[in-house]
Amino acid sequence: MNQVLQNTRNKVRYQASLLIATYAFYNLYYRNLIWHYLRNVSPLRPRSFLDSFRMMRMVYSVRSYTAVFVPRLVALHQLSEEVNRRHLQGDFVECGVYNGGSAAIMASFCEKSPVKRDIWLFDSFEGLPKPTDKDGDEAPGYEGWCHGDLTKVKRVFQKLQITDSHVHIVKGWFQDSFPTVQIPQIAILHIDADWYESVKLCLDKFYDCVQPGGYVVLDDYGDWLGCKVATDEFLSKRGLDVKLVQVDYTGFYFQKPPK
Repeated sequence: MNQVLQNTRNKVRYQASLLIATYAFYNLYYRNLIWHYLRNVSPLRPRSFLDSFRMMRMVYSVRSYTAVFVPRLVALHQLSEEVNRRHLQGDFVECGVYNGGSAAIMASFCEKSPVKRDIWLFDSFEGLPKPTDKDGDEAPGYEGWCHGDLTKVKRVFQKLQITDSHVHIVKGWFQDSFPTVQIPQIAILHIDADWYESVKLCLDKFYDCVQPGGYVVLDDYGDWLGCKVATDEFLSKRGLDVKLVQVDYTGFYFQKPPK
């Protein structure tokens, strides 16, 4: 009897801890939404109130389909909007899709683009691959995490009314799927691939296709050692002098310099 009571108490504690963690997450999420809304409005630009509201509504609408937090989703929204405003040629590419939330934000700008623009999504949909020694001591415990669901990707795209004609989903491990495609021009390359080998593959394959003035977005540069090492090695090897712009504790991006 005592064992049954103890098991019941443990179960209640576990469920309570999940509820507390969920509440804390969404409380922080909503506070971030409000903060970014206020940050992007100005009495001198009356239209900014509506534009910021639309941006926050889109970020909110994909919350259940992404592990990317509010500041990085806002950055993707703003960069996508900017390349459209500049009529920069090229497609959007996302490497590491999970359930499609961040991709859906980018894809929505393919629909609005003044130039022909598609989005390419690369993911194994089998979770993170096995890391290497360059990814740090904690990395092995995350093998298989972020197991994306293709059904959810399609669902969030439908939710945002994104037509299939702009979307190319390439399923498979990067080393197998990358050689099967050629993307001549890229406006934004979003790399959410965590590990050293994965990030290196992304940069080696797609950087040369990024248009001057386009962007390379690195979701894990400040969090996972492998992503930082792969990026720093690539920039050093190419002799690229770029400004890494920090979005939050882990997200960074840089603009490809002119030729």
